[in-house]
Amino acid sequence: MIWERVILDGIAVCLVFNVAVALLWMLVPNAFSKMMPPEIRKAAPKRGKGEVAVLAGVLYPLYILIFVYMAVSARQAGISGFWNLFWTGYVEMFFVNLGDFFGLDWFFRGLVKDKGIMIPGTEHCEAWNLKKWMLTLALPEHVIAWPLIMCPLAGLICAGLGGLI
Repeated sequence: MIWERVILDGIAVCLVFNVAVALLWMLVPNAFSKMMPPEIRKAAPKRGKGEVAVLAGVLYPLYILIFVYMAVSARQAGISGFWNLFWTGYVEMFFVNLGDFFGLDWFFRGLVKDKGIMIPGTEHCEAWNLKKWMLTLALPEHVIAWPLIMCPLAGLICAGLGGLI
């Protein structure tokens, strides 16, 4: 594995993913209501079909492009073999995880919470407070779900695509 390349690709993928999600979150905050802590989920208005379509229309192609980029970049750098490609994809997706945790869940949410990402009707929810947000959503998601599910899945996809290239 070429660590410099993996780290730079991880940073690039992290920035692209998290900036796209942040912009989408500001434009259509209610589309993310199913991804919020339980208290916010219950208080949020029902998502419209348009909001769900916009969310899916951005996130699915974004994930596909990220996986293709990770595999092509790794192969172009000369990384080959299942385990090398797997760990390359895992580490690069872990950068996305860190960017999501520190960038979106901690910094961005706190910075613009009242200016655009708070879902109308959920202003009274305690889950918007940093401590509650971190305990009910961010920590379980980024300490358990991402490292055990998303990052290995990204590694498998990267290894699979890299093996086909």
